[in-house]
Amino acid sequence: MTMINIGGPTATSDLSAIQTGDVQPNAVDLRLGKVFKISDNVFTIDETQKIHRGSTEYEPWEDGYLYLYPGSYEVIMENEITVGDGEAGFVITRSTLNRNGCFLTSGLYDTGYAGVMAGVLHVNAGLMRIKPGTRIGQYLNWKAEALSSYDGDYGKGKAHDKKYD
Repeated sequence: MTMINIGGPTATSDLSAIQTGDVQPNAVDLRLGKVFKISDNVFTIDETQKIHRGSTEYEPWEDGYLYLYPGSYEVIMENEITVGDGEAGFVITRSTLNRNGCFLTSGLYDTGYAGVMAGVLHVNAGLMRIKPGTRIGQYLNWKAEALSSYDGDYGKGKAHDKKYD
């Protein structure tokens, strides 16, 4: 596998909202946008339907922090991505979060995907206090043999304040 830094000159992929200091030696940091508490409603999925649990948006307190108790939270990054031809990628957790009992999970970003970047933040070891705009993950990008281009509806034309499939 050959990694290609999406912040570098040879990447065919594009990542929005890269700030000074976000480009690391092998990846680019992703910043927290919005946070949603995932409900405990029944989640249903099969080959013909997806019925999501739903979620409720968390707002920062007066001090600007979000207070996250142990649980799972849907997170939307400040960044949006367009994955170029012959590339794919995924998100990993920044090590500071890992060392403090928090981790980020996300799916594969296929060749041709364009739109929002999202995942689940798992808070496992007590209260987490975090401000929107904080770097929480890193996007890893690599050369990939793509047999086709992404054709799902996740992320297409979706704004950060909308829910999507």
